[in-house]
Amino acid sequence: MWRKGLTTRNFLNALRKNFRPAFTVMQQLKNINFSPGSIAFVNTGISLNHALFLRRIKSIKGIKSVLFLSSDFLMKEYNLEDYVNHPSRAAYLNLHLYFFGTAPVDVYWLKMPNDLRTNIREIYFRRKSADYVFLTAYPSRFKCLKPGQFFLPLTGSSNKRKDLLIKSIIFIGQPYYWIGGFPNNVQKKFYLRLNEIISFIRMKYRNNRLIYKRHPSENEELFNKIDTSGFEIESSVSSEKLFYNDPSIAAVYAFHSTSVQTAASIGIPSYYLYNLFDAEDLGVPKTIQRYWKNRFCSEQHPEMNIRSIKDWMNGKNDYVPMDMSEKVLGSTKKMLSIVGFD
Repeated sequence: MWRKGLTTRNFLNALRKNFRPAFTVMQQLKNINFSPGSIAFVNTGISLNHALFLRRIKSIKGIKSVLFLSSDFLMKEYNLEDYVNHPSRAAYLNLHLYFFGTAPVDVYWLKMPNDLRTNIREIYFRRKSADYVFLTAYPSRFKCLKPGQFFLPLTGSSNKRKDLLIKSIIFIGQPYYWIGGFPNNVQKKFYLRLNEIISFIRMKYRNNRLIYKRHPSENEELFNKIDTSGFEIESSVSSEKLFYNDPSIAAVYAFHSTSVQTAASIGIPSYYLYNLFDAEDLGVPKTIQRYWKNRFCSEQHPEMNIRSIKDWMNGKNDYVPMDMSEKVLGSTKKMLSIVGFD
């Protein structure tokens, strides 16, 4: 429904299902007392919950709000012609943000052929939505920051990686929204290849613990297409919490996921698998291929992008994530000084 933007049906649905709980949360937030001089940090700020929190913070005199913009947005950096403005979708979001947020947004969708659909979109605030707004980047992604850009404050876990006899290998599940509009025979071909790659993971780590981390939006129909035999299924915690609290994790895999960058940033070798698929054979539009290439990559660790089963199985993609803690600390100190934290 929400793909269509501000239709009459979606307007009525928002009033019935979204506004009442949002007003309830707004009232509940008023019951939380913040110490004078506090600084509140929010990541991305796009969800309705984030918007409600920012609105509450900005309403309190003497409390500073700091927003980290998404580390993944590409539209203003690469291939502007690949995106199309979606004013109706923006109007639907802004219907909520007018009452519960701090700034309106614009929505851009990745262009697709007429017979396909995608969930790939980017959302930009039209004006400052917090007292301080920072551009961020994953520590493991770029070699150099751009002017005005800061490292996302991700550092190695306090639980150092242990050289255990039995290691844990994580495969990140995804809803694979991008393939939902493709013909059934193409989807079947995609999942066949995906399960083939997962079988190689089982082979490569046959003596280790295997964990399949389910995505919150991965429904049963999609999940059942994946061959998870030999994997423990984890869905109770976030990927970040899993990475930080399990020192046995030795590697993380995903078709493409922000979790790959997060894992590498905290010291866990992590890998993208999308290059192991024949995008031309699957009929993946050039816009999506460029999106993958520009977003799911690492200048620090090009080994992160697996391109050959043979090389990967022979260890040619093995790498040790760089220790970025000092650079992240310096970037964070600079950012905190800007917001007045000494």
